[in-house]
Amino acid sequence: MRNRTESTHVRAERRGFTLVQMLIALAILATLTGMLIVAMTAARRATASAADGQTAATVTTGLESFSTSFDFVPPLVRDKAKSDAKTIDTVSVGGSNVSVVAVYTPAADGPFLRGETITIVQANPLAAEDLRYSTSALGFYLAGVLPHPARSTNPDVPIDLVTGPGIGRPTLSGGFEKGSFGPYIEANSTSLKIIRNDDTTFPTAEVVDRNDVPVRYYRWLKDRNATKWEDLNIPAMIVGPNYAKFMSTTPSGEREQAEPAITAANWGIVMAGNNHVFGDESVAVLAAALRTYEGFAADDSTSEATLRARAWADNIVKVGNAPN
Repeated sequence: MRNRTESTHVRAERRGFTLVQMLIALAILATLTGMLIVAMTAARRATASAADGQTAATVTTGLESFSTSFDFVPPLVRDKAKSDAKTIDTVSVGGSNVSVVAVYTPAADGPFLRGETITIVQANPLAAEDLRYSTSALGFYLAGVLPHPARSTNPDVPIDLVTGPGIGRPTLSGGFEKGSFGPYIEANSTSLKIIRNDDTTFPTAEVVDRNDVPVRYYRWLKDRNATKWEDLNIPAMIVGPNYAKFMSTTPSGEREQAEPAITAANWGIVMAGNNHVFGDESVAVLAAALRTYEGFAADDSTSEATLRARAWADNIVKVGNAPN
């Protein structure tokens, strides 16, 4: 009788031990599954970032080819102007009204292109309202998608004088002369495409990335006799949240040297990357995007500067230097 009781007790112990083993195995499996999901997510993000980098390189090559052809890069379209935003202007040529692209010019818009009205707060530089960028300039000039008629009397001739992709010879003032050039980018894939709006008064042609977020094209003017960082007038979006570290007002022991490519640049493109935001959007938009696309635990205690820096961190930035 005692042996039967002891045997039953042993079997119960064995059953209990097996249950513990199973729970441990399940815990290990759950941990490994979590690690695998994290690794796969990181791999997907890395793959996407690499693809974005290639897309940015494609656009940069197009801009460089454009510059080689005309000795200047595309003018900055006024589609993001704080007041009087527009993409089309009308000028008189030989007594006839002719449509041209509405652009900023160094002669007329020097103060704007130098950012003279922009206030950079060192603690939060990305919060500056810097509108020295366009989301249609790349579509107009590199892809050559501009169907708006040059003359109301001849709607078959577009402003850029070339039907379909490609452009006539561009001018710095937004017009086009006879000739046929480009296109300088092919924007017809999932990683780079054009979203058009053929409105008769405000047509747009935004080059967008794989997330349908427009690629920003920045242009700025340096002070001719620049003696300090601020005189270069580089948009904070190009430099990033560490912008203040390069300013002359920063103590010399804390000051850093900027990359020579950025110091020499006067144009740049910026893509938003995996989190779909650039860093200068409203705090509410930034927090929502970071929660959705990064799982970032943004709440009321998260500082605005932290949100902006986090949003900027996966931006893809390419810069270059043009003669004009």
